[in-house]
Amino acid sequence: MLAREMQFLLKQQGIILQLMEQDYEEWANGEGNVDLWLGTVNFPVPEVWNAGAWLLSLPLLRHSVSGGDAERFARWQHAWRAGSLQGKQLTQQVIHDGWLQPLFHHWMRLKSPGQAQGSV
Repeated sequence: MLAREMQFLLKQQGIILQLMEQDYEEWANGEGNVDLWLGTVNFPVPEVWNAGAWLLSLPLLRHSVSGGDAERFARWQHAWRAGSLQGKQLTQQVIHDGWLQPLFHHWMRLKSPGQAQGSV
């Protein structure tokens, strides 16, 4: 639904958005010749390290989050492992540089099976 709406809005600006659906393994490995990936992510507690670990470990993102700059990615990875780069800092940098664009944000914590508490 979201992808179709994006396709409609971009078409009004003369931009053709071709939609392609992949299975999880292909998506996670970054397979496919595409310019834009649309996906979701859920981080378990503690959030302090999860965002950084996700950005630096998912094959799909290894190339994307640094704009294809392998040296920059290696510096981030080294700083992350050394503890001098926090997930929040890395996420802010990647968003600032335009390589990751959160479309919406929702915090939800499972309190117990069958119960969820969330806020937007």
